[in-house]
Amino acid sequence: MAQHGQGARTPETHEGIAASSLTTLATGGWCNAYSEVQSLTEFQTVFTRASGAGLRTLTIGEGSNLLFSDSGFAGQIIRNRILGRERSGSEVEIGGGENLSEVIEWLNQHGLAGMERMYGIPGTIAGALVGNAGAYGQEIGDAIVQVDVWTDGSVRSLTRRTLELGYRHSFFKSHTGWFILKCRLKLSESNQDLQLVSQEILERRLVKYPVGLKCPGSFFKNVLAREISAEARQLVPSDFIIGGKIPAGKLLEAVGACGARRGDAEIADYHGNLIINRGKAKSAEILSLANEYAGRVMEDFQIRLEPEILIIDDNEWPHLRTARERG
Repeated sequence: MAQHGQGARTPETHEGIAASSLTTLATGGWCNAYSEVQSLTEFQTVFTRASGAGLRTLTIGEGSNLLFSDSGFAGQIIRNRILGRERSGSEVEIGGGENLSEVIEWLNQHGLAGMERMYGIPGTIAGALVGNAGAYGQEIGDAIVQVDVWTDGSVRSLTRRTLELGYRHSFFKSHTGWFILKCRLKLSESNQDLQLVSQEILERRLVKYPVGLKCPGSFFKNVLAREISAEARQLVPSDFIIGGKIPAGKLLEAVGACGARRGDAEIADYHGNLIINRGKAKSAEILSLANEYAGRVMEDFQIRLEPEILIIDDNEWPHLRTARERG
């Protein structure tokens, strides 16, 4: 894999770009500046330039798990496009800007098992690391050996035990200013047709997330049953608890979320934890729906739902702000 310091290209900066063009949810106001970087050198160039102009920075991947406010982002957006794949036995090194599903296809082709059930999760490797993405019993955190990052002007290598991995959580969610360059993963060699497994998983996902659907995936995290209060446990029907988790969608459906609409923002009529932009939804409409039904879940079940997505500048939305402060 190429050294992440290489790269002679001078990254272009686009001034005045709509946040709605950067996310799968397609909402949000204007951002001051936007650049794509393909190496650490390019990142440092953009970061230094933004710092000199007094702009705060935000690093993103493919925007599949983001919600910007309608006021946009007063700063520099930096999209991670660092690529690279290299195999050494059962271990691989992957660039942070690589597309997750494309990497899984590559792993499948090499007979490396451990992430095939995550196929179809949108976004980049770096994004998956931030949220410890997972599906159908697999999480990227299970495969992590090491993550190389840039922070405070230098490159650091973080081992798995330092990443504070948890359900849809990592160190990176609670610490800003860390730019993910690449990671090393350890998989298991397998003779199984892993791509067939992935295709079966993708077919299930497409029922919930049809191609072209403007949404960020699941809006709220599922709830770990062991973390709720005794009072809440008495309020939750026993059949809501599946594998030690309470699906947020079940709680939201129980309080009437399915089909609720505010402007062009709609909670899917077939899944309570899926908020969709049906046209030209505003972020405020998305968050209004989320707040209302998160509030109802709190009232009925004494469970505070926490967003799985990253909400950029969420100070206007009390239920979500409280949830993020607790995290």
